[in-house]
Amino acid sequence: MSFIKQIRVGDIILIIFIVSFSFIYYNSLNKNKSDKIIIETPYNSFRYDLSMNDREIIVDGILGESRIIIENHSIRFDTAPCRDKLCIRAGILKNAPLICMPNGIIIRYDSIKSDDGLEIDSIVQ
Repeated sequence: MSFIKQIRVGDIILIIFIVSFSFIYYNSLNKNKSDKIIIETPYNSFRYDLSMNDREIIVDGILGESRIIIENHSIRFDTAPCRDKLCIRAGILKNAPLICMPNGIIIRYDSIKSDDGLEIDSIVQ
């Protein structure tokens, strides 16, 4: 009973602001994700669409072949020749890139967009 008496109008406004900001931030994180991913190796760069059929991808890295699985609109490392297997333990791609540092393979979302809303397909240097 005494706790309810201590809550003021400013406290309620602050709580509503924090909760609404949290929802807006969470929605912006999900909206910025693309269905396109890029797999970069020391030798090539590949672009895949997560909304397509499930598939298994084998890419060559510095130490050998890594197997990458695309299923249920997500991507993850399945096997890797590295010693510690941190890339496999990282699980599916979320907000941060998946990296197999010893093998030189990076999996990330393709988030390069131009100002007019069209996505850039590739960049050549």
